[in-house]
Parts: sequence; structure tokens; C-alpha cells
Amino acid sequence: MITVWFLMALMSYPNLPAIAYKGYGGFLTFEECEEKRILIENQIANYEMQRGNTVYIDTYCMEFHAFQTQLEKKKELDKQKELNTIGLGI
Repeated sequence: MITVWFLMALMSYPNLPAIAYKGYGGFLTFEECEEKRILIENQIANYEMQRGNTVYIDTYCMEFHAFQTQLEKKKELDKQKELNTIGLGI
């Protein structure tokens, strides 16, 4: 088993009874998760403001365990994404 960080966003809207939950992928380090946490929180806020909504957003990086095969698959997907980005000249 390996340790992976999972980003969880909780959102609350005025006059609605429930808290909305969104989960965002796995990150290999706490630092990577914290960096993405800020970006995703801002992205959600911008999206909701464009829709005319008022929202309270709170995000957390949570540690959990994953099997080695999950890590290998993530590395493979990241490498493929990098190759596609290089191939497109981005």
C-alpha cells in the first residue's frame, strides 16, 4: 500500500439545505494536493460567480492508502498526458 492525497471540496449554498461535495483525484504528495487545492477552489468560485450563485467553499487534502497498481496506472496516464502535451506543442 502507498499513501495518496485526495482533494475534497465542500460547498454550501444559501437557502439550500444540503452541502455539496466534490472529490478531485489523487496526488502523490501533500504539497501537490495543497497547490491544487487553491487552484480548484478558485476555479469553483469563478464558475459559481459566473452562474450568479453565492457559495461558501472549503477544501481539504485527505490522506488515504492505495494499491501499488493504482499508482502505476496514474504514472502511466500522467506520462501519456505529458507526451500528448509535448506533441501538440503546448
